[in-house]
Amino acid sequence: MSATVDKVPPPELIEHIEATYLGTPGGLQYHHTTGIEKLKGMQNCYFLFMKRSGRMIGSIGYVLRNTKVGDQVVKSWLIRYFSVKAPMRSAQKSKKLTRKRPIADRTNSLLKDVTHIIHDNPERLIDIDVKEVPKAVIYGLIEKDNERSRNFAEIGGYSKTGEVESFMFSRLWIRRNIAVEQLSEKEVPAMKKRLESFYYGYAFYFDDYLFLNKNYYVLRDGGEIIAGLQANEEAWEIRTIGNGFLDRIVKVLTRIPLIGKRFRYEEMRFLGIEGMYFAPGYEKALYRLLEGVLAAKKQYLALMIMDPRSPEYQVFAKNRRLGPVHKVLGSFNGDIYMKFFNFPEDEKREIISRPVYISIYDNT
Repeated sequence: MSATVDKVPPPELIEHIEATYLGTPGGLQYHHTTGIEKLKGMQNCYFLFMKRSGRMIGSIGYVLRNTKVGDQVVKSWLIRYFSVKAPMRSAQKSKKLTRKRPIADRTNSLLKDVTHIIHDNPERLIDIDVKEVPKAVIYGLIEKDNERSRNFAEIGGYSKTGEVESFMFSRLWIRRNIAVEQLSEKEVPAMKKRLESFYYGYAFYFDDYLFLNKNYYVLRDGGEIIAGLQANEEAWEIRTIGNGFLDRIVKVLTRIPLIGKRFRYEEMRFLGIEGMYFAPGYEKALYRLLEGVLAAKKQYLALMIMDPRSPEYQVFAKNRRLGPVHKVLGSFNGDIYMKFFNFPEDEKREIISRPVYISIYDNT
């Protein structure tokens, strides 16, 4: 068993991701058809490759960013591209016995043996010989039913600090009478300041993926911006939504022309939404903006992933009206895990108490 770190994803990782369906057994399983393009263009991502007899059996990506927590700039590492091809347990223990053992006692886990040097000090991703442990935090999102990732997090010393919820916003009919606009380049600096103020109370806010491809849209009232959001065009291939009966129902429904031209398993096209903003008193404008952007993009679906403690989540939780796809699929829930390095206890509590900014670009 060996491990290497690289900033460039090798062909075997790309091949592995192309053939991998994400999700968990018994739940939603899907393939990111735009994932390879994003993987190749990822900045400041360090890939830890685990190999056995020269063959890659797993990978973990760590994305380094400077993120905002109020006035503080925090060195953060987001875990992405966690994928293990085979169970990584100690050979002398059966699967049945391993499941019964407390997680804290699994000191012989191969996964821990290989990755502990990084999870004791993520700075070693940059320089393996570094001795100093700088102030930093590693965090990641884990689906509720993903036992392997949850075990990996707990073995590595991570703690659950919050939750996330993902859901679809859908409309069967396009509303063409909503005057949404693409934000002009000259307005981007002012919008960045507006968003920085809006997300001041969040943890790990960053705007790296906002304003990409001129896909930031706004709604105005009297010339003033009252709502805004980034809308990236995405596509997934769905294997299953986690329920055989619902799978059959959806496949039958999508044979109906009205529905099939809008929603398909083979290529589920949708808008990935992040960087939402609304001016005080204009919370419901998010609905009009979403419907207007769907019309402008000639789409019928939008995906959002949010911390339930966030103000924008509360807008949707209160008003609902998320559309027919949400009625069928419902929401998908996950947990936020974090591990802190050299943070005073009061600062850790402050970060944990805040809603986490979730980038849709990171998760599609």
